Order: sequence, then C-alpha cells, then structure tokens
Amino acid sequence: MKTYLHIINPAIALVVLLLCLWAAMNGDNGFQPWGMLKGGIPTYFVAKGLFCSSALFLMGKILSLMGDRSAK
Repeated sequence: MKTYLHIINPAIALVVLLLCLWAAMNGDNGFQPWGMLKGGIPTYFVAKGLFCSSALFLMGKILSLMGDRSAK
C-alpha cells in the first residue's frame, strides 16, 4: 500500500493532468497551446485536469497520513 501511495498515485495524478492539458491544447485545427485560454471546452479540460489530479494527489496524502497514524 505504501508503494501505491508514494509512487503510483502521484504518477497517476500527473498522467491525468498531462492528458487533460493535451486534450485542451489539441483542437480541431491542430496543436494550439493558447487555445485553452479562450474559454469553452478547452478551458473545461484544464479545470477538470487540475481538479482531478489535485484530488488524487491529496487523497493519497491523506490516506498515507491515516495509515501512518493507525500503525503507531
């Protein structure tokens, strides 16, 4: 469980963030890095990626601290 919480969970959070940023930057007209700031669906993907990756990361930290506290 410690390996998952310390290594795999942050890696999954980073992958989720990168996938959402990639989806926001790739539109119908190809790669547009500033397209995500125009609003609409690309901005939604940026917000969703930030929220989901931070929630995954923080939940892993909370579970790790709870596991350490219960082991003592």
